[in-house]
Amino acid sequence: MFLNYCKIAWRNIIRHKTFSAINIAGLAFSITAFILIALYIEDELSFDRYHQKADRIYRVVDDKKTPDLLLRSASSAAPVAPALKAEFPEISETVRIISAESLISYQDKLFEERNIFFSDASIFNVFSFKLRLGNPRTALQDPATIVITESMAKKYFGSTQAIGNDLSVDGKPMRITGIVDDLPKNSHFSFDFLISMATAETKGSGYDWLFTNWYSNNFYTYILLPENYNPEKLTARLGDFDRRHHEKDGSTIHHYDLEKLGSIYLHSDRDNQVGKTGSLSNLYIFSAVAVFILLIACINFINLSTARATERAKEVGVKKCAGAARGQLITQFFIESFITTGLAMLLAVCLDQILLPLFNNFSGKSISLHLFSLPHGLTVVGIFTFTGLLSGSYPALMLSGFKPVSVLKGNLNPVISGSGIRKGLVVFQFAASVVLIVCSLLVQQQLRFMQTHNLGFNPSQTLVINYEGDKQVQRGYQSIREALLRVPGVQKVTASSAIPGNPDNNSWSMNFLKKTGDTLKTELPVYLTDFNFLDQYNIPVIAGRAFSPAYQADSNTSMLINEAALKKLGFASASEAIGVTVGMYPTDAKIIGVCKDFHFESLQHSISPLVMRVIPFKFRFMSVALNTADIKSTVAGIESTWKKMAPGRPLEYSFLDEQFNRQYQSEIKFAQVIGIFTGLGIFIATLGLFGLAMFSVRQRTREIGIRKILGASAGGIMLLLSGDFIKLVVISVCIAIPVAWYFMHRWLDDFAYRVTIEWWVFALAALSALIIAFMTISIQTIKVAMENPVNSLRSE
Repeated sequence: MFLNYCKIAWRNIIRHKTFSAINIAGLAFSITAFILIALYIEDELSFDRYHQKADRIYRVVDDKKTPDLLLRSASSAAPVAPALKAEFPEISETVRIISAESLISYQDKLFEERNIFFSDASIFNVFSFKLRLGNPRTALQDPATIVITESMAKKYFGSTQAIGNDLSVDGKPMRITGIVDDLPKNSHFSFDFLISMATAETKGSGYDWLFTNWYSNNFYTYILLPENYNPEKLTARLGDFDRRHHEKDGSTIHHYDLEKLGSIYLHSDRDNQVGKTGSLSNLYIFSAVAVFILLIACINFINLSTARATERAKEVGVKKCAGAARGQLITQFFIESFITTGLAMLLAVCLDQILLPLFNNFSGKSISLHLFSLPHGLTVVGIFTFTGLLSGSYPALMLSGFKPVSVLKGNLNPVISGSGIRKGLVVFQFAASVVLIVCSLLVQQQLRFMQTHNLGFNPSQTLVINYEGDKQVQRGYQSIREALLRVPGVQKVTASSAIPGNPDNNSWSMNFLKKTGDTLKTELPVYLTDFNFLDQYNIPVIAGRAFSPAYQADSNTSMLINEAALKKLGFASASEAIGVTVGMYPTDAKIIGVCKDFHFESLQHSISPLVMRVIPFKFRFMSVALNTADIKSTVAGIESTWKKMAPGRPLEYSFLDEQFNRQYQSEIKFAQVIGIFTGLGIFIATLGLFGLAMFSVRQRTREIGIRKILGASAGGIMLLLSGDFIKLVVISVCIAIPVAWYFMHRWLDDFAYRVTIEWWVFALAALSALIIAFMTISIQTIKVAMENPVNSLRSE
């Protein structure tokens, strides 16, 4: 019996090739998109889950509250970890990491490496990083030892044994004591090199002073708790821990808290993140897009099946008269649905395997589909079952319910024929399509806004050299600057510790001694610049004066603040701030001016308070302003000059506008992916509308012939046939607009600087949907409207 059902289903699919092709293609494309999005979401949700002890690992974070400021930092001070381990015996293990950037060399190979961390030796006890060679207990125990990844071992040593050899790190030899497997991409932080924390603690390392400082949050601290331990018990006791170690700091309240490892990537919104973070709102949008696309394809199947109800009615009536039970008919229709879905699923899986490399390159992922793994296998089976049941349920239940006497007489009421259901489903399809169009337009608009918004400085034609504070370059800075200024096309040169788009995440402790006698203690980010920085970046000073070499104090004891700092610190006016003394490292300073706000971070964040000082030999970047149409030859001249003036440092450069916009890589990828899947959703909805229009035209062939004989024009016939569908699209637009506005308004709330949702976005989306619908219907209606009415009447 089952085989007989399959034969009948297959014959029906073959007999109606066009409708079957539309159903299979729509389902295949939608399932392909659904699987790709599901794999993307799975990867986003899997961050840090590969660690065996992930559910027991927590990051210690520090909230610092002063009378005027709240600083929510993902990092903490160096002494926090050992103090926690000593005072809370329930903590199984602690580990600290701190990022670094160094010039690393081996023989003739010399590279600037940025993915470096100093780490406690306990890192391998907490995290599941696989040490391929070396002892995890001792690999990072001694000073001047380093663990490198497998890819770095191949980069520097090729086929030579790396472990036991020395790498030169900023001119200092480091013994390689371990080789670790390359980290998975789904880690919230990753590294290429791990240097022992004992190296950083060594006197003269430049980091040693941090290990007794409770106020400089430069370290990321992780703790390992026992199995089945409730972390809230520890959190409740951290208040006393705060007070014990910050008793002398009455104006600043520290509050330590815990973040679960598995929630950091998607849920942490703190400052000073150690690595990349994701967007939970983007995942919600992706999920909605995936569901919409799958539902649109299922609706196509239902609509085309109900549209053919009148054709299938006689078949059902005859079978019922021959003794077929309703259950048997339901089984037949479900088998037909599952065969169609199965064919679509096979095509979708093949498409996914073909498209995955392109999708990975597009999205920056390294995901794959493993059909024989339990999670992916169950997902594919689940999609197949859900789609087959959803697509086949309404046709099966409706068609099997026909009364044989009525249908054989030709009496098929509109409810049973499904015309009302069809209209409702078409409205849903195009409402979903309009929502997708609005989402895509607003995402693109927000991205363009961020890339073209006035940043408060001039980023064009600025070449940035990152020399990572190389001491040789710092000592020869003035000579190098003068040499670069002689290169044709170079207009200006300045140096700084940070640049817009690549800010220094570390904040400095400061005591503002106000003229009223009050003291305000806080922490603010600091830009160390030379005297030319503000002028070169076209950042105006709105009160006081800029730095000048004419004032000796400006080299060490003067500072500027921006407008955001002026407001945050509670100054009534800029004049009130001028002359205020600030206690800070390495020397006290006096505010000499207030500069206009500029965006030194992504436009996702509000402009933060900022302090600027001139401290020689603390710079890491050179900004070279160009004034030439021949960029290529100017860059070549800069490269030649750099090799002569700084032979021990490779030239690493980028253009400021490109570097600033690099902050928006995730938004760019998101916009591209949303655009592609929006187009796919519209295409699938169009396929269904095309099938419905074709069926509608075929059903009304005699009517069209009679109308033409009575004098109806081709245009009038087109309007008649298109009118019903266009009305449905108009209704769908009215439903979609408030839905799209609500969700995109919520999405835009994540951006500090955002576009305004304007009426024309909805008008464009609505017009696009109407044009797409009209063109799709016209393909069928034009052909019929132009035909000889005699042929139409003969066909009946």
